[in-house]
Amino acid sequence: MSSTKGVPFSIDKRPSSYDEYEFTLPELYRKIAKEELREDDDIREQSLTQMREWIAKHPYIRKCRTDASFLLRFLRFRKFSVPTACEALERYLAMRETFPDWFKNLDYTESAMREMLEDDVFAHLDQDEDGRMVIYFRFARFNVEKFGPLQEGRFAALLIETLLEWEELQIGGFRVLVDYTDSVLKHYGIWGVTDMKIFMEAISRSYPIRIREIHSAKFPKFALPIVNVLLSFASPKLKQRIICHTTVKEMASRFDASQLPTECGGKCDPLQLRKKFLKHLEERREFILALDDMSIDKEHYSSMWNQAGSQNSEIDSGITGSFRKLAVD
Repeated sequence: MSSTKGVPFSIDKRPSSYDEYEFTLPELYRKIAKEELREDDDIREQSLTQMREWIAKHPYIRKCRTDASFLLRFLRFRKFSVPTACEALERYLAMRETFPDWFKNLDYTESAMREMLEDDVFAHLDQDEDGRMVIYFRFARFNVEKFGPLQEGRFAALLIETLLEWEELQIGGFRVLVDYTDSVLKHYGIWGVTDMKIFMEAISRSYPIRIREIHSAKFPKFALPIVNVLLSFASPKLKQRIICHTTVKEMASRFDASQLPTECGGKCDPLQLRKKFLKHLEERREFILALDDMSIDKEHYSSMWNQAGSQNSEIDSGITGSFRKLAVD
């Protein structure tokens, strides 16, 4: 069993004793799973068996969760193509081992994490009528006087790992609202190219998340140079799902008011949303920390992230020059 207490799964290369799976979600998710992900009871069991056998024989995976809840993240992400789900799992494990400062020891009780949660940088807004989870970010509420890209990236990683504990997210995916109102130059200038590459590779290629839409509002023109570099590391599919709005009101009109916080014209109390999500974080804390017990030979996968080299330095210099000019202007 994992060295972390209170988690109902083993972390080794053998199937867990908690392998029995029962689909308990509302019928909407069974329908989405079948129509969009090719998932049914038979395919699910066959795919889980094949994936567990692959993990057991893998020469570079040392320890890994094999419970259904975890493996289904990757099978659903890759629409039950077992070979590509296995590749996605490899990439996820290699990412965590290669960049432990970013993706390990994700604890919501850590002071930086706790402060960002209390600053209401993020809100979980429940599911829409199509089964998609809705989440909301207020970018300007990141305290750039105290926190840099590593802390912001770790915060995002904690949220993703926690949200993935919901099967609704695995199946229905999610919609993101990002409000950039009142953000300033420093919110963007603290990010170097290496930071951007690590973060965007994780979001668009390494985490098994189904991003359906990303809505943004009030994005400042002065930040265009850096967002263009950031998006250069994103997958084409992710880029296609970004929708820009001139105002927060325009962005909010694409969502049901019952699912939005009061600050953007909705009916949800931000304080209650925060309390509800904090409770979920507390309940899943040991599950998230137990992920650190998984292990893969990171040296074998080092080439995945060693391709930018001097090109990154040239881009970084160009960005620095652009931002200096903007600051002068």
